[in-house]
Amino acid sequence: MDADIVSEKDRLCQAIGKVVIEFQFIEYTIAEILASILKMKEESDQHRVAAAMSFRQKADLLCDLYPTRRHAKWLEVDIPLVRKALYASEDFRNRVVHSFWYVSGSEPMQWMRSKASLRSSAGLRVSTGTANIEVLEQGTKVMYGIRDWYVTEPAKLKRLLEDLQRLSEILNS
Repeated sequence: MDADIVSEKDRLCQAIGKVVIEFQFIEYTIAEILASILKMKEESDQHRVAAAMSFRQKADLLCDLYPTRRHAKWLEVDIPLVRKALYASEDFRNRVVHSFWYVSGSEPMQWMRSKASLRSSAGLRVSTGTANIEVLEQGTKVMYGIRDWYVTEPAKLKRLLEDLQRLSEILNS
């Protein structure tokens, strides 16, 4: 295997790992806020919340409770926008972790990404393309901004959402 493929492997693995970790920060921020809203006082309660529900369930519960049960010092947020941004983060993470990453068998050798889905009207759909490490790296930076949704101005959160949706489309093409 040539040196470029090996060095790209390290960069690809780091980028995938950073997407996963950034998503975990988003998920545990939601769990921590939910535990606070639900007046769960034990330090381990955020782990209980995180373990008890899927990400979407946590996001939906948060969006339902936050407007009426948030602490007085917490900012008001645009709930529909927050929900979309949280969903987009999960979608991006899922596109990354449920993909197959591999080196092409033909020259020039390069990193590839394949993603299969059975949800299309025609049945099995497999999309394959060159791995775009820059998109993963940019997605991580955008998710870093989304994880602070509770203190982010709506206009900035909207830009972050649009950026992540655009990166998801690039990743999927």
